[in-house]
Amino acid sequence: MLEYKEYIYAVYKERSFTKAAQVLHTSQPWLSAKVKEIEQKLGTPLFDRSTNPLTVTEAGAFYAAQAEKAMQIETEMAEYFERAKRESAGHLRIGSSMFFCTYVLPSLLADFRRNHPGVTLTFEEGAAKDLWNKLLRGELDVVLEAEQPRAKQIHAGLWEREEILLAVPARYPVNEKLQDYCYSFEEILKRDVSDMRKPAVPLLQFANQPFLLLDDTNDIHDRAIAICKNAGFVPSVKLQLTQMMTAYYLVCEGQGVSMLRATIPEYVTPTDSVVFYQIDDPLANRGIYLSYVPQRENTLKKQLITYLEGEKI
Repeated sequence: MLEYKEYIYAVYKERSFTKAAQVLHTSQPWLSAKVKEIEQKLGTPLFDRSTNPLTVTEAGAFYAAQAEKAMQIETEMAEYFERAKRESAGHLRIGSSMFFCTYVLPSLLADFRRNHPGVTLTFEEGAAKDLWNKLLRGELDVVLEAEQPRAKQIHAGLWEREEILLAVPARYPVNEKLQDYCYSFEEILKRDVSDMRKPAVPLLQFANQPFLLLDDTNDIHDRAIAICKNAGFVPSVKLQLTQMMTAYYLVCEGQGVSMLRATIPEYVTPTDSVVFYQIDDPLANRGIYLSYVPQRENTLKKQLITYLEGEKI
């Protein structure tokens, strides 16, 4: 009965066989013949052809209403299966810092990619505020960042806690009197072993050292200044940098000291050119948050979120 529903519905909407034929990109005689064929099968006319414009009969109005429902169901079904198809071989966009995008996420998401071979993952680095704006605009699916977003539309769950260390060029004389606090590259990787743990350094010892700070778009910028203030001095800033890894490599080159995330040694080549110190300040421990907009969740995004919630650095 609904075999030619699109044709009946077009005539119903246009109130004209000629106009409906134009909309359907077919001929008027062919359309008239098809409508007549349906009317004969139903045993009742659907349109009153004696009027101008064409009017619909009671049976025609009922048919059009049912056809509209059927087409809506077909549209919803098509959208559902198209969405399912996209999600099974879709595209997920993750925003984070340059360090995470380059060093952490590729290995962290290796199992997810193996289990979703048709999914394309895109990593986008940037300042936290820019990433949250893109998340709100739907340009990103999830964000992993050390700062917690304030927008009510964004759900932010604590994903991991992260320590901030002081990285110092190994050749700096200040290290000589701080051997009880100083970690070599190999030692910092093993510091969680009980007999390898050293006390936090008296940070005031570095009051006269040149500091390499991340710029004010990075959470560590304000933390570093506050930590130094809590220790009793204002840091002498030699350079402000946009990327943490740039700061790390400049420390290795002897350009200055810097406060950096403690996970860096796990992802770079061991070197004797840098040493590390732990910092005794609550600000030297921060949360990393997994953020997303709940209203935009779909099956694939939920799978990614569930996966990330079970993975830690």
